[in-house]
Amino acid sequence: MLRFLHDSHKPVYTIHVAAELIGCHPRTLRLYEQAGLVQPRRTAKNYRLYSQFDLTRVKKVCALMDEWDLTLSGVRAMFKLAERCHIEIEKMFAEMLS
Repeated sequence: MLRFLHDSHKPVYTIHVAAELIGCHPRTLRLYEQAGLVQPRRTAKNYRLYSQFDLTRVKKVCALMDEWDLTLSGVRAMFKLAERCHIEIEKMFAEMLS
C-alpha cells in the first residue's frame, strides 16, 4: 500500500507536476476545475496547488469517463446528483469503479 509522507489534503503539487503525475495535460486539469470536478487551492500569487486527494479524484474521473463512456458533462451531472441526494461522491466512485 502506498503511504504518503504528508496529509493527503495538503496542496503541494503545481499544475505541471500534478499533470505529469497523472499523465495528462495541464489544460485537462484546468478544464476539470472549470467543470467543478476539482478545486485546487490557490497561492497568494494565484498559482494552483493540488493535493494527493485532488490527484486521486482526477484519476477516478478519468476512469469513469473511460470505463463508463461518460463525457465531462456526464461526470459533472453525477457530481450534482450526488450533492442533491446527499451521497458522498467518493463512495459513488468506489461503487461504480469496483
